[in-house]
Amino acid sequence: MRPLQFLQRLLPATHIGYVWLCTALISLTIICEASRWKNYSVLVWDMGGYYMYLPSAFINHDLGDGSYVTNVRYSYHKDEGPVYGLVELDNGRKVFKYPIGMALFYAPYFTAAHAYALATGESADGFSVSYQQFVALGCLAYVLIGLWILGLELRQYFSDSTAALAMLVVGLGTNLLYYATFETAMAHGTLFMLNALLLRLTRQWYQSGRWKYILGLGLTLGLIGLVRPSELLMAGVPVLWGISGWKSVPQRFLYWQKHLGQVVVAVLLFGAVSSIQLLFWKTVGDKWVINFYPGEHFDFLHPHLVEGLFSFKKGWLIYSPLMAFALLGLFFLRRDAPDVWLPALILIPLGVYIIFSWEQWWYGGGFGARPVIGLYPLLSLGLASFWQRIIRVKAAALVLVSCLVLLNLVQIRQYSLGILDCCDMTREKYKQHFFEFR
Repeated sequence: MRPLQFLQRLLPATHIGYVWLCTALISLTIICEASRWKNYSVLVWDMGGYYMYLPSAFINHDLGDGSYVTNVRYSYHKDEGPVYGLVELDNGRKVFKYPIGMALFYAPYFTAAHAYALATGESADGFSVSYQQFVALGCLAYVLIGLWILGLELRQYFSDSTAALAMLVVGLGTNLLYYATFETAMAHGTLFMLNALLLRLTRQWYQSGRWKYILGLGLTLGLIGLVRPSELLMAGVPVLWGISGWKSVPQRFLYWQKHLGQVVVAVLLFGAVSSIQLLFWKTVGDKWVINFYPGEHFDFLHPHLVEGLFSFKKGWLIYSPLMAFALLGLFFLRRDAPDVWLPALILIPLGVYIIFSWEQWWYGGGFGARPVIGLYPLLSLGLASFWQRIIRVKAAALVLVSCLVLLNLVQIRQYSLGILDCCDMTREKYKQHFFEFR
C-alpha cells in the first residue's frame, strides 16, 4: 500500500469526523500544556470531593471517618482544610457531601494509576502525579466519546456539514472545552457524555424495541442520578420522545404496554444502580438519606434567570454566546427532528429554571454557567436546526462562528491566566480586559 493511500485511510470520511479530530487534538494540546497534574490541581475542591471515595475505600480504609484521606489531600493542597467536603452526622460518623457517581467513572483510571504507582515506586497514596494525570486524561476521553456520539445522532436528522458545524460550536465554542481540559474531572463533561448516550439509546429503542437499548437506558439514567440527582430531569427524554401532539399519546402508552417487560426490567435496573448511593449512606452513616449539601438549597420561588443567563459574573450566554442560536433553533426543531422536539421544548426551559434556582446561582468557581453543559446534547439539535435555516448565507455563518469560537478560546485562556475572575466580574471589568493577555 502506498503511503498516501495509508494516510487517506487514517483520515475521517465525514465532516463530523474532521471536527471531532480537530476538537480532540486541540483539547489534548490544552490539557497537556496546562498540565494541572504537575501541581496536583486536578483532584481539588469539588473534583477532590467526588474522588475521595476511592482512596478512602481502597488505600486509606477510613470510610465513615475520612480523617486519613483528607489529611493526605491537605498535604498536597494546603488551601483545602482537612474537613472540606465532609458532612458530620448525628452518630459521629462522617460522609462525603458529594455524590458517589463520579467516583465510579474515575475508578478505571484510579486503578490503572494505582498499579502504575506501585510498579514504579511513586507514592501510592491516591493523589500523586499519576493519579491526577490518569483521571484528567480519562475524563477528557469521556467528553470526546460524548462528542462522537452526539455527532452520530446529529447525522440522523441533519446533513453531515450541518451536524459538523453544530459539533464545532459545542466542542470549541462553549464552556464545555474548559471542562474538557482545565477542570476535566468535574462532573459536567461526563454528564454531557451520558446525556448524549441517552439520546442515542432512546432513539434506538423506539426504532427497534430491542432489549439491549432499554437496558442501556436504565443503566444510563441510573448513572446520571448517581453523578447528579437533579440531572434526573433528563428521564423526560425517553418519556416524551416522539410525542408530537395529543393524538400520539395513546400510541405511546400502547408501545409501552407492548414492551412492558422491558420497561419494568429497565426501571428495576435504574433503581438498583441509583440505590448504590443509598446503600453507601446506610452502610457508612447508618442512614438511608442524608442532606449532603447542608446549608445550600434550591429556591424555586426566586430563580436567578436574568443573572444566570446574562450576568457578566457568570452568565451562560455572555460566556457561551453561540448557544443563543441553539435556543432560536428550538422554534424550527419540530420540522427537522420531530421525535426530539417535545423533550427539547419542555426539558431545556425547565432545566434552565432549575439550574438558576440554586441559591448560589453562579455555582462557585469555573468558567461560565457549568451546570447547563448537561443540556448541550439537546441544545445541539436546536443549534443544527438553526444553522440549517441560514445555510444559504454560509459564508456569513462561518465568519460569525469563527469569530465567536475564537472569542471562546481567548476567554478560556484569559480565565486560566486569572484575567477573568470566576466570581467577581462586572461589565466594566469585562470591557477593560476584553482580548487582553498579560
